[in-house]
Amino acid sequence: MSVGNNHPSVLVVEDNVLLRTGLQALLSAEPDLVLRAAVGGLDEALAVMAGHPVDVVVYGAGESVADTERGLERLLDRGTRVVVLSRRDHPGEMETYLSSGVHAYLAEDAAGECLGSVIRGLTSDRERVYIMASRSGLDWMAGQRGNRLSGREREVMGLVANGLSNSAIAGRLCISPGTVKRHLRNVFVKLNAVSRIDAVNKARAASMLVPAGRA
Repeated sequence: MSVGNNHPSVLVVEDNVLLRTGLQALLSAEPDLVLRAAVGGLDEALAVMAGHPVDVVVYGAGESVADTERGLERLLDRGTRVVVLSRRDHPGEMETYLSSGVHAYLAEDAAGECLGSVIRGLTSDRERVYIMASRSGLDWMAGQRGNRLSGREREVMGLVANGLSNSAIAGRLCISPGTVKRHLRNVFVKLNAVSRIDAVNKARAASMLVPAGRA
């Protein structure tokens, strides 16, 4: 844990003022959690994290899945665990965020019932992942997993196809080399690929290669 009393420290990032206030009140009422701050944007969140240790970030998903994914990468690059709160049950959204490396995906309207328990679980077991979604969303992910790449994964594969190294891809996309490796691992699993060349060939055959910034 990050704090001396062994209570998990939490940071809320939510641009909707009403939702942010509600989450702040909810988490502040938990006696064994330490709420570091509740902020409206990613830059504010990173500023808080620069001065105070944070165990778990509760992150409200935005309207743009691609923008949310890029924001999550910046948080995950810092090694923190992230809980995504989604305002909608959009096909593919859950799979995209989990592939990015988040540790929990919860429906925003049900988060109050279990958010505290999820945060406690994540701080006691770093390998645990929590999902709260509709049956249709889970069925969609189960049916699509293995043959669909997220927008960021397609960007990464487009750069791999151009011969860029992991470090060069990281620099181009403003993410860490570790994040690039995580995306490649996901791609290899989804495409059943055994090498970078094999992954590129399979992605190209399935028309999954997209230039960076255009996914």
